[in-house]
Amino acid sequence: MPKSGIKIISETPGAGRELMKGDRVRLTYDILLNRGDFLHKDQEAIWTVGDRNFVAGFRYGLEGIRAGGNRRFKASPHLCYRDAELISIPKNAVLICDIKHVEIVP
Repeated sequence: MPKSGIKIISETPGAGRELMKGDRVRLTYDILLNRGDFLHKDQEAIWTVGDRNFVAGFRYGLEGIRAGGNRRFKASPHLCYRDAELISIPKNAVLICDIKHVEIVP
């Protein structure tokens, strides 16, 4: 069950094992505002599961995903930027995260 503030919109389960804290993963993802504006499109990153250098909503949205899978979810403002107003992100923005590919790397 996802953490409060995370709403899974769609998911295709992967054939690999479930990600665990400390796993290094290669991700391909999009991040959008709730109204559909892209903040990041077709981004690729290598990231350590549980790393606090990512927005909490993104970290919690990855919980339970399996390698090879994909997931689209909404993250509430309290797990993202709250009432901070950034150049491209309005106050209290709901973010939509679209994880397109997850691969565990050595």
